[in-house]
Amino acid sequence: MLSCICDASKPAEYLTCGNLVSENEFVHLCRTLDFFVLILVQDGTLHMCQNDRTYDVRPGEFFLLFPGSTHYGYKPTQGSLSYCWVHFMLPGSPADTVKNLPRSSENHCPAEGIPPLDPALQERICLPEHGKISPEKRSQLLFLQLLDLAKRNRYEITWSCHHALNLLLLEMSREYRQAEYFGLGMLPTSVQDIMEWVQSHFDQPLTVSGLAEKFGYHPTYLSALIKQYTGYPLVTYINRTRIQVSKNLLNSHTLTIRQISSMCGFTDEKHFMKLFRQFEGMTPTQYRKAFNQKKINTL
Repeated sequence: MLSCICDASKPAEYLTCGNLVSENEFVHLCRTLDFFVLILVQDGTLHMCQNDRTYDVRPGEFFLLFPGSTHYGYKPTQGSLSYCWVHFMLPGSPADTVKNLPRSSENHCPAEGIPPLDPALQERICLPEHGKISPEKRSQLLFLQLLDLAKRNRYEITWSCHHALNLLLLEMSREYRQAEYFGLGMLPTSVQDIMEWVQSHFDQPLTVSGLAEKFGYHPTYLSALIKQYTGYPLVTYINRTRIQVSKNLLNSHTLTIRQISSMCGFTDEKHFMKLFRQFEGMTPTQYRKAFNQKKINTL
């Protein structure tokens, strides 16, 4: 599978971006470009073929089109489809950044065998042809921010768009590595069980001591164990899960902030708002208003 691997010290060059929305039977054009195209599907399934390999790209998955590679939609979509896209270039020739990695190496994005979550990889862009982002979906928010910046700049190429693109690529690389790490079975079953419990019961009272008792751990050890595999202490992981769910609910303008706070397991609306600002850098109301207008067009 083709993969893009490059040093983030040589930033990508933003070209243009947008959001495709189709009601039914969308078929991507057949063409060969001289730049990269990154697609992140939000709704529906995009059916793509690149270099005679077919892919079904579903919500929460991305697809990367490579320079010099012929791509096209191999069959029409069924029902609605929505995805964000961005065109960009990388310094040097495609031979410097495009690698054809064997299946055994794809999951460990570069092939040196460094674990996918190693901090040494945080400043390297590493994206395969097709992959998933993590359940947190911070990269989806960054993609919407890029679209918003482009719209406010009347789709002119600006430094703000260049910087937003590179932040997006780094975050997507991190989320892909995280998703692959969890998907490889490298996460202990006990930790998976705890994380799944939090994700399924986020709307209920959750405490470190309560979870420790339920799963048979000492509270301090359990919090350290979760931090080892997620990067966050258990309390932070619980709150981040709740805030992530709240971001999805904020897309509905029929729910009040207080209702959303309660639905996500917060007993104090002010505490919810404080945590939301801490994690997202803005209030829930600002988040709701921030990206309500996006460019709607075709790739």
